[in-house]
Parts: sequence; C-alpha cells; structure tokens
Amino acid sequence: MSELVVVNFDDKYKADEVLLELLKLEQEYLADLEDAVVITKNGQGKIRVKPYHDLVKPGDLSNELWGGIISATFFHRFLTIKESVFDSNFLTEVEESLKPNSSSLFVLIHYANPEKIIAEFHRFEGKLIRTTLSKDQIENLQKTYQKA
Repeated sequence: MSELVVVNFDDKYKADEVLLELLKLEQEYLADLEDAVVITKNGQGKIRVKPYHDLVKPGDLSNELWGGIISATFFHRFLTIKESVFDSNFLTEVEESLKPNSSSLFVLIHYANPEKIIAEFHRFEGKLIRTTLSKDQIENLQKTYQKA
C-alpha cells in the first residue's frame, strides 16, 4: 500500500520548500518517499509540473504513474472514476485547492508509518488531502493511461 498525499499552499514556491524538508528527512532515514511532484499554477491559470524522482532503469513506470495521477486530477476525471482508481471527492478537492499563484506537493509515500511524514506537513500550514492507493490501483492507473 502507498499513501498519496497532496498538500496545497497559497504560496507559489512553498511546495518546493516543503519538498526540500522532506528530502532531508529521507536522508535521516525517517521517511521513504517513493516519488514526489510539485505542481504550480500561475496567475493566468497555467499549470507547471516539476517531477522529483530517481532516475531508474528503462521501463520504470514512474512517469506514467504521475502522468496518470495528474491527468486524472485535472483532465480525465471521468475515466479514472470509471476505472475505480480514485474517489471523485478526492479529485475534486485536489483540483479546487490549486488556485492561481499557488502550489501543490504530491507525494507518494511507502512507509510503515506515514503519519510521521504527514505530521511534518502540518508545520507548513498547507491544506492536506490524502488517499490510499493499493498496488492494484496503481497498476490500473498506469494501464489506463498507457492506453489513452
């Protein structure tokens, strides 16, 4: 099981700052971040995605996974709900939280106790939204968007 945590901030640069703090925790072996993506929205509504993941062997599905999550959230909600990957309330809440001149940090956490990492998010006064993803849901999401 993995935990998908989205933290929204009113500041366009705050998600980057928080990610750096999480990376420090990972160096101290207090967290195991599978992957992270920072999404910003400028004043004109343009969305920019900045992935932060390890370079891995060819064939890794990390880009497809994040592409699926971002696509589900902002563009293809109906397909993702039909495929039973995400709850529609989760997707709506994430999309509505990303306002102009704001940022969001999407983090996929694989850890026996994700509460330690989530507690760190509360220090930064962002809006926390979370959902659990099973291995089957992640595979289903990847397959759905590989076809699309």
